[in-house]
Amino acid sequence: MRICLVGGGTAAACLVMALARTFASRDVDLVIVEPSDQLWRGRAYRTDRDEILVNAPHTMMTLDPNDPEHAQRWLALHHGGGRTAQPWTQEVFPPRHVYGRYLEESLSQTLDGLTAGGWQVTWLRRHAVSFAPEGDKALIGLEGGATVSCDYAVLCVGGPSGYDPFGLAGHLSYISRPYPVASALAPVDPSASVAVVGCGLTAVDTVLGLRAQGHQGQITLLSRDGILAAVRRPLQVGRPTVMTPQSVQERLDRSSSPLRLSALAGLARAEALLAGATPEQITAETSLAEWGLSRVRRQLADREHVRDVDWLQVTTWALITTVHQWWPTLTRRDRQQFFRRYHRLWASFTSPMPASTALTLLEMADRGQLEVLRGLEGVKPTQRGFLVVAQRHAMEADVVIAAATAAPTAHSAKPTGAHELLDSLIRNGNGLEHPDGGLRVQPDTGRLVDRKGGPQPSLFALGYLTSGTHYYMSGIPMLVWRSEAVAAAIAADSSTSVTSPLTRTFTDVRRRGSAGA
Repeated sequence: MRICLVGGGTAAACLVMALARTFASRDVDLVIVEPSDQLWRGRAYRTDRDEILVNAPHTMMTLDPNDPEHAQRWLALHHGGGRTAQPWTQEVFPPRHVYGRYLEESLSQTLDGLTAGGWQVTWLRRHAVSFAPEGDKALIGLEGGATVSCDYAVLCVGGPSGYDPFGLAGHLSYISRPYPVASALAPVDPSASVAVVGCGLTAVDTVLGLRAQGHQGQITLLSRDGILAAVRRPLQVGRPTVMTPQSVQERLDRSSSPLRLSALAGLARAEALLAGATPEQITAETSLAEWGLSRVRRQLADREHVRDVDWLQVTTWALITTVHQWWPTLTRRDRQQFFRRYHRLWASFTSPMPASTALTLLEMADRGQLEVLRGLEGVKPTQRGFLVVAQRHAMEADVVIAAATAAPTAHSAKPTGAHELLDSLIRNGNGLEHPDGGLRVQPDTGRLVDRKGGPQPSLFALGYLTSGTHYYMSGIPMLVWRSEAVAAAIAADSSTSVTSPLTRTFTDVRRRGSAGA
């Protein structure tokens, strides 16, 4: 059986590990089509400064869902010295580039074992330009006219190269992509005034990168709402009881109408109250009225009062572990309302920053170097730099750094290097654009949906391209989990009775570690 992966980044790494668990006893011909000179790390985990950290505990970053300690053991074995000698916990995290080595070395070891057992693995450093079924197989067209025929093909092409909402590309003082920060931010003059567009984790990493290289100038974070990544809470042991995959599925099965957003908000509120939240606490965390560094200060103070069962982590986990069920059932109107009202809060809670990072930001703010503004209206080039308008006031900046992503309702940006491939898919009817981003896929299997609305037996997608169907595809836990689904679908469709060895649900991972909130 030949399986072809188009893309060789972090999503592909997670899928290879899932395929290895599912087809370890089979002879598989694995073809990886990836034009870059690196496999598995993706942009987020390449060589960079030590200050740019992983932001989740090791149990949530393991490549093997059956072995929550897999990443921790690797770290202890391979990085016993330096700052990574510290245990990887809910409060202490390794640098991202160290995690990138974990990806590389884990994949290398796994593939070495598989090739010794009969697998064939081929890395084609070429661009894929077309992707189509060929009978009951798939045909991948490569630049230069070559083709690869396979039984199953999976698109793992990653996300777009950058987000440029104000049309600043090409300006000498505009940085469209801050990763890796060590090289991307190196040209910034230490005394320059810097405007960072965005307030999420990428913006936070940008601030940390500037600080690490000795930046002395003013730094301003700007966005529409000024909501920064939330402060990660201490480890707790509770788990959802109201909004679980089982309860949500039962509700969907017995209803002939879609689950409305108002009902979902009610379920999440009930979960929070049962886990010990007060109405005042729920209002404080879900209100957009509190923003910027004052919100960070309050969240840091709230950490001191977190109980063994923390309502915010329990509720966040309830939403994460059921989103793949309720999101595809929402009406278009409800999804648009979710984007307007809850998307920024979702990003904040599901991608929190470590408490140590929050303390660093506040220290920079207290000495007057860092500011957060909301109400961003525009950025325009001037003769000296840029004019930035926010909160109905104008400010000047020497450098502008883009650290935001496109709104989910405007995911028109195509993944880097995949424009021709995706245009071909859509043009020939083998792929269908999703109104909320990416391509339509069958929710349970990841199979691409064609122009007529039917799933393609041999064509799959994983990661960013499925974000319209799944909404939340960020982070290793989701990629590992969706990889298991793709591997299981291939196994169920193949001529063998092989099944995935994964026996626990996504929810059960929570029992061995915390995603945080």
